[in-house]
This record gives sequence, structure tokens and C-alpha cells, in this order.
Amino acid sequence: MKKFLTYLLVISFGFSSFSAFAATGATVATTTTAKADHFEVTIQSPVRVGESTDMVVKVLDKTGAIKKDYLGTIYIVVDNDSKATIPYAADGYAFKSADQGTITFSKGLAFTKAGKMKVTVMDIDNDNLEGIASVTVEDNTGTTVTTGTETVTIISPDNNSEIPSDSVNVIGSTKKNSKAQVWLNGKQVGDTQTGEDGKFVYELKKLDQTQNIVQVKVLDGTDAVIGESDKVSFKTSTGGPVFNTLTIKEGAKVSVGTLLNVEISAEPKLKKVTATLGDSTETFKETKDGIYNGTLTAPSASGSFQIGVTLKNDLGKITAKEGVETIETMDLPNSFKNIKSEVAAKKVSFTFTVDNEPVDLAKFKFQYGTESGSLTKEVITSDKEKMKTKSGAYTWYIANLDPQTKYFRILGLDKSGKEILKMAPSDIFTVDISLSAASACMVSNIAGIKTTSANGTTILSWDAAPDATSGYNVYKRGADGQYALIENVPTNSYTIYLSKDAVKYDDFAITWVCNSGEGESPYLTEVTRVKTGPGQILILMGLSILIGFFITRRKFSFFRGN
Repeated sequence: MKKFLTYLLVISFGFSSFSAFAATGATVATTTTAKADHFEVTIQSPVRVGESTDMVVKVLDKTGAIKKDYLGTIYIVVDNDSKATIPYAADGYAFKSADQGTITFSKGLAFTKAGKMKVTVMDIDNDNLEGIASVTVEDNTGTTVTTGTETVTIISPDNNSEIPSDSVNVIGSTKKNSKAQVWLNGKQVGDTQTGEDGKFVYELKKLDQTQNIVQVKVLDGTDAVIGESDKVSFKTSTGGPVFNTLTIKEGAKVSVGTLLNVEISAEPKLKKVTATLGDSTETFKETKDGIYNGTLTAPSASGSFQIGVTLKNDLGKITAKEGVETIETMDLPNSFKNIKSEVAAKKVSFTFTVDNEPVDLAKFKFQYGTESGSLTKEVITSDKEKMKTKSGAYTWYIANLDPQTKYFRILGLDKSGKEILKMAPSDIFTVDISLSAASACMVSNIAGIKTTSANGTTILSWDAAPDATSGYNVYKRGADGQYALIENVPTNSYTIYLSKDAVKYDDFAITWVCNSGEGESPYLTEVTRVKTGPGQILILMGLSILIGFFITRRKFSFFRGN
């Protein structure tokens, strides 16, 4: 206490920053500090005159460990700069439990003159508990140090300007490395920090007044105001981008969880267009002038839900429309069952069953993508009867998939390709394309099949498949309606020799094969009424036995019959 009273006597003759303490006294913490040995004081050195800098004080015991339960009150003294800015100069700083023995005074210390400065930290209740730091303060060449009012300048917005938005950046300059408060219409709305160049930026958002006044105040290390800007007046303008219509491709009544394809008609060349449905907000892209397309996911609960739209142009003007469209969601039972997938490179084959099929169910649509909330890709199947397997399940595949594709969903369609509203889509399910075997090959169906008759033969030909590295399999449908493998041929043609004693028409089909038979296109492409004869079939069956060593025999249980 004697040492502190000595400092207090000095303060009374020149250290004005401590005069308030002499007059009022300080509340001394009652918690004992007997185990605290000294303070470790850390201050950047050198610093420049007028530059605010951080000051860190740690309470240590004799071993150098931090004394986390210290709750004493400290005071800070600068020996030879009576006008220095000092943290909590009036009442001192009382450590809190949350400090855990360490306190950082952010930008809390600044000096008004150059030289070697001795900064002392003391405990008011313990004369032997102190810490000292030496700081070199250099002249700030070209800068006039003010000890009264600091200059604060707002660079933007301009006084009496008009802002075409409900938000604006307040940009300005003042004392570097200092705290700055932003005041709007007479109320403090936030604070920021100036950098080494003294510049600051603060964004005012969602301005709800047309006419506004902004002012910025700069603070010292004790949060005292040491400078204010002039008041800058500005107003926000009304009248944002033009919104026209919103159209939902699937209609206004959908099943829960349906992925909606949405089109917005609005002013062209907008900077940003978003739509909101429930908790989902998605950004839309302009596909042609004034037309913006995107997707929204219907809520997972049944009920009535509104869609909102927000438009923003290059000038920052915003138009927000609530309730531009209302949808109704229905909680329908899931008819899609037993969904299974088989993965090959860039391709997935699916099998599934459907319970309680609607009478107007004609085909299916697969939606897929890399994110569960954005199934942006889709493919529509053939007629459902062409997909049906002998067991009554359906099968289909999707090729040329992006390896990042993971999420899929199946929907039922009528003959016109419209979604059947009374049939809920399947749940979104995942397929890991990345797990496809490295040795697998991508497969697809044969196309371009045609027949040519010449010199007692019928030549069956088709478009070549570059990936058919193991040739093509030729199938013929038998009396039981099932297809049997006849021959594997290396090229994209097959010659059928006509019988002399009878004329007959049979059904043939072609698949292509790759990777030594490991991959084969899963759908038989039927060619009806190919002219053939009984004798020729015997020859073909004999050939199939001779070349059996390289034919991949597989059970195509999913091929349908007549």
C-alpha cells in the first residue's frame, strides 16, 4: 500500500488520468491474492505516437503459471506521459472469473509523445504485486497528434445522396487502430475498428426509413468518445425490379416432398433472383431474357404453403414479394417398394415394384442430382409394360452419370408425361456411383437396327457401339416367349440364311458386350418379322455350341415376354 500511495501522490501533481481515483476511491476486491507473485505485461514495441495498441496483462505465480482465480483490481501508470490513453484509468480494472487470470485491453493504450515509456501495472491491495513493461514510442512523422477532438470523416454515403437500396456501406477514416461507433437516426446501431490506414467500413442493413442521418464517433481505449464526424443525410429510394409471374410445372397441388420445377417471369438481366418455400430458399438462373428457372422442394408436411420471391438489380434495388403463389401438399402413401440398384461405371440399373398402381400409370420419371435438395437432372422411361420383368417388378437404367451423382427419386407419370398427383414420389434414396468396379464398363442399348434381304438371306444390322469390345450377342425368341442366346458376333451385322422349304418370321434381339462378357446392355432390342426358316435355326443352334467358350451366358429374368 505504501508504494501505491507514493504513485498516488505523484498522480495528484500531474497524472491527471488518476485524479478520478483519488477523488472517488476504488472498490477493493475481497478475494485474497496471496499466491499471485507478479504481473506479466506485454505491449508491442516500438509503437508510434497516437497509435492505439493492445496491452495484455497476465497474473502469474512464482513458478510462472497463470493464477486463474485472481480477482483483484489493477491500475495502470505511464511514468512520463501524463496525457497517455490508459485502459480504465478512472476506476481501475477488476478481474472477473471469466478472465482466468489474463486480460487483453484491445487498442486500449496510446501515447502522446515519443521516448522510452515505463508502463506499470499494480494491484491496489498488494504493494508487492506489480508488473512493468518498457515501450519505445517513435515520432509519427507527418501526423499531428491531437489530444482533444479527433477528426472523423465519412467518405460514403455523400451528404444529401439517394441510395437505391435498403442497405448501404458507411465508409470513412479517423484515428488508426481505434474503435468507431456508428449512429443512425440518433441511435447507436453498431461499432467497428479502424485499420492501420485509419479506414473503416460498416454496413447498414434493412433500412426502414426513407430519410436517414448517419454519424460516426471514435473512442479511446476506455471507450470514451474522442471525436465525432459531421452528420450525413441520405435517403433510400423506392421502386425495385418488376416481378411478373411465377409458374409451377407440377401444378399447385402436389404430394409432400415433391421437387418443384419453377419458372419466374420478371425484369431481365437481374443480379439475383431467389424464391422461398417454407424453410427452403433457392437461387434461380436466367435462361432467357426475363425468364428465371430453378427448383424448390415441397414441405414434408401436408398443408397450404406460400412461395415468396426476391429480386435484386445491379443498382442494389430490391423487390420482395410474399405469397406470389400458394401450393397444397398431400401426404400420400409411398407406392414404390423394394428399390434396388446395381452400379457399373457411370451407370446404375434399378429394379422396383409398385403397390396399388393407379389405372393411369403409364411410365416413370427418375430425378437425380449431387444434392438431395436439388435433383436437377431427370430421365423419363419407356412405357411401363416394356420395363416389366417376368417377376412383375420394373427395371430401368441410367447411363453417363456424373460420378458425383448420389441422390435419386422415382415418380409415376400418365401417358402424356404428367406427374400423377395421387401417387406420391418415392423417398429420395442414395446410390454411391463412386463404388462402381474399376473393371466394369458402361453399357447402353443397341440402336439403328434394320434388315436387308438379298440372295436368299436376311442381313440383320445395327449401329456400331464403340465400347462393344467383346462383340454383340444375338438372341431369338422361342415358342415360350423367352429369348435364347444364338450367337456372339464380332461385328454389327448378322446373316440369316432362308430355308428353301418354308418361309417363317421370327423375332430377334441384339445386345452388345464388353469387358470379356462382364458388361452387357440390359435391354433386348426386338426386331419383329425377320424372315428365316426351320433349317436355319438348327444351323444357328449348332454354331452356338461351337462358340460357347466365349459366350457369356446370363439369365435375363428382367426381359419381358410378349
